[in-house]
Parts: sequence; structure tokens; C-alpha cells
Amino acid sequence: MPEINQVRLLQVVGGIFIALGFAARSGFYKKWYWSGRGGAYAYIPLGLMFILFTFHDWAEQTLSQPMYYGFLGLFGLFGIFCVWWTLKPPRFLQPRWVRWIEKHPRRVVQMMKSEVEAGEEWEEIIKSEEAIDQWAKVLRGKLPRHAKK
Repeated sequence: MPEINQVRLLQVVGGIFIALGFAARSGFYKKWYWSGRGGAYAYIPLGLMFILFTFHDWAEQTLSQPMYYGFLGLFGLFGIFCVWWTLKPPRFLQPRWVRWIEKHPRRVVQMMKSEVEAGEEWEEIIKSEEAIDQWAKVLRGKLPRHAKK
């Protein structure tokens, strides 16, 4: 069995995570939104962490101590971005259609998710802000009076 180059493997995995993160950011793959809200945004810094990790031995042996600690700090910063962008992704990371959806009350967004999970057509709706607003208006009309706020 051929030997696996672990450094190359980590770099490829990192590249895959970065590509998936950009696919989520671009809005190319839309179904992830309804199943995992936010985790895909962390793929970019996670991929960078994988790639950066492949340079750890080089950094430890080559860089001065302050520069090496800076290297480790960069690694930690990417880790913080992973957690932050998963829990509360900044708006600039979100595709337009996600921002259009999330401007509505949480209860309405949950109802949208329920409809998507039930197999309702939704991909045409998210092509315009007006269509999403109309969808939200219809769903808001289905809410009990006390839950509309």
C-alpha cells in the first residue's frame, strides 16, 4: 500500500473546506442553510487552520520565538473565527438570500424551514427579496395572534 503524505492530505482537506466555505458564501449550495445554520461559514477559517498546521514544524524550527508565537496566535485566531462564524456569522459572510430570510422574525424563519423540510418548493422563492417577503407575510398570517411580534 502506498504511503500517504500527511502534509499533502491536510492541505487537500484544507482546500476542500475552503472551497466548501466559498460555495456556502456564494449561495451556490442552498440546502445546507436549512439543515445546519451557520456551520458552513466556518469552513474557510477551518480550511486555513488545516493548511497552516502543515507549516507548524517549519515555523517551530525556523522562526524566532516571538514570530513563532505570532504563528500560534494566527492559528488561535482562525480557531476563534471558526467558533464565531458558526454561532453568529457576520452579515458580510451570508449570501443575499440568507440576509433576506433572516430579516424576518425567528418564528417565521422556523416556519419557512418546516415548509422546506416538508418538501415545499422554495428555491424559486429565494431568487428575490420581494418573493421572500411575500412568503413571510403568508406564514406570518398563519401564526397565532400573540406570536406575530
